[in-house]
Amino acid sequence: MSTPALTPMARKVRLWFVIALAAMVIGSIGLDQVTKVHAQEKLMQWQDESDPSLYQGRRYPLWSAGSPIPEESRFYLSFSTNYVRNLGAAWGALSTLPDKIRVPFFYLVTVIAVVIIGVYMKSTPLNHRLAIFALSLILSGAVGNFIDRIRLGYVIDWIDVRWNLFGWRYDFPNFNIADSAITVGVTFLMIDMLILEGVRRRRSLRADAAKAAA
Repeated sequence: MSTPALTPMARKVRLWFVIALAAMVIGSIGLDQVTKVHAQEKLMQWQDESDPSLYQGRRYPLWSAGSPIPEESRFYLSFSTNYVRNLGAAWGALSTLPDKIRVPFFYLVTVIAVVIIGVYMKSTPLNHRLAIFALSLILSGAVGNFIDRIRLGYVIDWIDVRWNLFGWRYDFPNFNIADSAITVGVTFLMIDMLILEGVRRRRSLRADAAKAAA
C-alpha cells in the first residue's frame, strides 16, 4: 500500500519541525560548550600541564536550603558550580584506564552511539514527536561531551547538587548540560516507549476496526 502524498501545508510543517529540531540540537550543544568554557575559566584554580588528572577546581555555592550539618537540620538541598574533570564515563567509570586504551575506546563508543541514534531517528516517524525530541536531546548530549573528549581528552562537569532528605545524605556526582540533555532525553524516550506507543497501537486498532465495519 503506497503512502499518501503530503499536502503542501503538511510538507511545510514537516520542514519547520526538522528546522526546529536542528536548532534545538545546535543550541543545546552551544550552551553546553559555553558553560564548560566558562567553568574552566572561572572555577579552575590550577592544573598540571602534563597530567589532566592533576588539577584543583573551586566550588561556588549558588543556592541552598536548610543546614548541611545533620545535627542542625534533617533537610538540606544545595546547588553550586564546581569544576570537575571526568576522564571516564558516567560517574567516572573507566577513568583509570591507560590513555592509549581509554581515549580511543570512548571515541569509538561515542561514534557508534551517534550512528545508532541517527539511524533510530531516521526510522522514527515524525509524528512520534516525543520520541524524535528525546532522540535529539540524547544526540546533542552525546555530541557535546564528545567535543570535550576531542578538544581536551576529558569531559568538564560543573553542576554540583547535594542533599540531605531526612537522613538520606548524598552528594550527587557532578554533571553538565550535555548530561542533563541525555538524562531528559532517555526519560522522554522511555515515556514514549512505555506509554505513548501503547496509545498509538490502540488508536490504530480502533481505526482498523472502524474501516472493517464500514
